[in-house]
Amino acid sequence: MKPSITTTQLFYALGKAEQLTRSATLGAHKEYTKSTPEQQAKLMHDCIVQFIMGYLSTEKKPFTEEAAERILSKSRDDRTKLAQDAYYKGYSKFRYHIIRPETKPESSGRKVKVIAPQVIAPRAVFKAVLSEVLESGMTKPEFDALIAELIDSITFA
Repeated sequence: MKPSITTTQLFYALGKAEQLTRSATLGAHKEYTKSTPEQQAKLMHDCIVQFIMGYLSTEKKPFTEEAAERILSKSRDDRTKLAQDAYYKGYSKFRYHIIRPETKPESSGRKVKVIAPQVIAPRAVFKAVLSEVLESGMTKPEFDALIAELIDSITFA
């Protein structure tokens, strides 16, 4: 008879296993950071091959290295759903445990628009300056020079 555990106990065990594997892979991470880009690429490839083999093996049918290499040789669109899932999980584990990027987690793609408060020029000043500019008959380059000179000559406290 198999011992039965609750779903919450199972997730506690999954969390604990993740913590232990993160600690156990720290040395591999440090070695990875000291490696050349070529060595890093080879290590990632070899680790993903091994992950795919382990992920897709069953008790009755071990998954071979050659079969894992065939999966990696295909594009994402040419892999089966199961093969792509194995690749993605292996790649994600490699990033999490070995690369350990220090940046924020990848964005969900959702963007939040931040609207700055709009500052409006005082109407009386705007109308006076606009009137002067229009009456002067200046060209666009002259107008651009005027604005640049105004910006450079004024400081605000």
